[in-house]
Amino acid sequence: LAFNGIGSGTTPSTSKKEYYTEEDGLYWLQTGDLNDGEITDTSKKITLLAAHECNLKFYPVDSVVIAMYGATIGKVGLLKISTSTNQACCVLPKSKRCIPSFAFYLFLGAKKQLLFDAMGGGQPNISQDTIKKLKVSIPPQQEQRAIVSYLDEKCAKINGAIEVQKKKIDLLNELKNTIITNAVIKGLNPDTPMKDSGVEWIGQVPEHWEVCKLKNHTKIILGKMLMSTPPKGEEHLYSLEKYLKSKNIGWLQVIDNYDEVEEMWFNDYEKEVYHLEKYDLVMNEGGDVGKIGIWNNDSYDCYIQNSVNKITADSYLNPFYLQYLIFAIAKTNYFWSIVNPVSIAHLTKEKLSTTPILIPSVEEQELIVEHLDKKVSKIDAQIFKANYRIELLNELKQSTITEAVTGKVKVC
Repeated sequence: LAFNGIGSGTTPSTSKKEYYTEEDGLYWLQTGDLNDGEITDTSKKITLLAAHECNLKFYPVDSVVIAMYGATIGKVGLLKISTSTNQACCVLPKSKRCIPSFAFYLFLGAKKQLLFDAMGGGQPNISQDTIKKLKVSIPPQQEQRAIVSYLDEKCAKINGAIEVQKKKIDLLNELKNTIITNAVIKGLNPDTPMKDSGVEWIGQVPEHWEVCKLKNHTKIILGKMLMSTPPKGEEHLYSLEKYLKSKNIGWLQVIDNYDEVEEMWFNDYEKEVYHLEKYDLVMNEGGDVGKIGIWNNDSYDCYIQNSVNKITADSYLNPFYLQYLIFAIAKTNYFWSIVNPVSIAHLTKEKLSTTPILIPSVEEQELIVEHLDKKVSKIDAQIFKANYRIELLNELKQSTITEAVTGKVKVC
């Protein structure tokens, strides 16, 4: 590999607040900042104290960065700023043989090969050695410039087409939010007499609807603290069981594929408390608060961890209506207004239980659910198609880059 001085970085202790700053500070790059494009900023900044005490190295402009592991593994960036990095970033300083833009495309084109080489264990991990051993062909710089010019033009067109699809998805999601919100707050009949809900952010609601707190018609349970091993001497009282955590909860969905759901130790009492019954609602307690779905799987027993609130509705509430209602409430940012998101937001059982809700008759709830199921499924189908087009466009861009940097297509 024609790159010298390949290196990485480190993470200054997050327990030391004096190491990080929200004001003007020094750049500190994480793999989440990599976007297969130029890097002109970082999401976090560090202080001079952190740089000094942690002996951080700052890499120069035009260095290439590759994510070695994590959710963004294989992502590439071309530095347009001088920055330090965390330990998951591999940095290749500017090479005398390689112009920076060509080096950037070179590693974008090699992504599939790097990921293939990284699949040694259970979790992919691109090491610095993997990158150093990568065999690449480097043409003369005149040809490199021609390849860069060709790829800049081709990728710009593909990126433009991708942006069109992303904007379409954004508009479709806005439409879905509007349709759901109107149905669960205003009802389906535009001629229905209205009344003041008494809640400022809700406003007018149908006159015959009940306005109350969530706790009036539901039972809310926060899940169990994570337990890696049973208490000593009580191992026989515990068994490994499937459980949901926040990453399993999406917007109007639960990721409940058996192989993707993790296991934790539960005793018989905890199984009674934290067990999910069919049509229980599950909602994020931390992080991206407000995500809500319905447990609709009776193929295996499952429980909840303490990043999830379980909501069981009484006979006055259709759980599918309540799911749509809580979704609409979340999209107003109400939940963010009642949590403290300075570090990590936590929607506690106590805060969630006081959430204002609207209750039409059970018959009207069923009509709203039927109406929304049809509307939402059509919109979701369009979103799926747009995401599929993006996937195809990204594959086209990847193959275009790979063919150009490996000389399979003549550009000059």
